[in-house]
Amino acid sequence: MGESLWDSPFLFYCRFLSLFPNYCVIIVILRRWVVDSLKPDSKTDKRPFAEKHPKLNFLFGLLLLLFLITAFGYAMYMIGKYITIGVTAAANWLASLASKLDAVVIVTLITGCVSIVSVLISSVVAKRIGYKRSRQEYLAKKREVPYGQFVDMVYKIQQNTKNGGRYTEAQMLEDLSQFSKQITLWGSSRVVNKWVKFRENGANPELAQKNLLLLEDIMNEMRKDLGLRKAKKGNLLAFFVNDIKKAIKSMK
Repeated sequence: MGESLWDSPFLFYCRFLSLFPNYCVIIVILRRWVVDSLKPDSKTDKRPFAEKHPKLNFLFGLLLLLFLITAFGYAMYMIGKYITIGVTAAANWLASLASKLDAVVIVTLITGCVSIVSVLISSVVAKRIGYKRSRQEYLAKKREVPYGQFVDMVYKIQQNTKNGGRYTEAQMLEDLSQFSKQITLWGSSRVVNKWVKFRENGANPELAQKNLLLLEDIMNEMRKDLGLRKAKKGNLLAFFVNDIKKAIKSMK
C-alpha cells in the first residue's frame, strides 16, 4: 500500500519544494495587486510602492522572509533527520556484520581502511605543499628582476651626489615607471602597499625621515618575497647612510 503524502515528511517536503516557486509567484502577484489597487493616479504619483506604502512593503518583505526561514529550517530538520537515520542504519549493519565475522577479519578490514585513508590524506597534503612551493618559486623568479632594479635605483640616487649628477631626473622617472609596471603584476600586496605609502609621503618634506625607514621596510618585504629573512632595523640603510643607527634612535 502506498505511503500517504502527509504520512511521510520527506515526501511532503519534496512536494513543498516543487511548489516553492509557485508560492513565491503568488506573493509577488499579491503584492502587485495591492500596488495597483492602492495606486491613486500613476500620472500624478510616480513614487515606488516602497515609498508610498512603507508599512505594507515591510509586511510583504517580512512574510517572504518568514516563509524562507521556515522552508530553510524545515530543510535542515529533514536533512538532519535522514542523516541520523542513515548513520544509525549503517551502525546497525556494521554491528551485525561484526558479529558474523572473525576478529582477525575485522582487524584486517579496519587496518586496510586506515591505510587507504592515510594514503589519500598524504597524497592531498603532498600535492598542496608541492603546488605552494612551485608557486612561490615561480613568483620569486618574476619578482627578482624588478626588486633588483629597485635596489639599483636606490643606490644610484644615493651616489648621485658623489658622481656629479650623472643619474638624471629623466632616468630616475623612467626607472620608477618601469618598476611600478613590474610590481603591478608581480609585486606582493605588502610591497605594493608600502610603495604606494612611500610615494604619498614623498610629497611631504616633513616625512623624509619616516620615508627613509619606509624605504627599508620595502626592501625587507622584497627580501621576504624572495625567501630571505628580514634584516634588523637600520642594517640595510647602513649600507648607504652613515650613522643611520644614531638617526633612528633620535627619531624615537
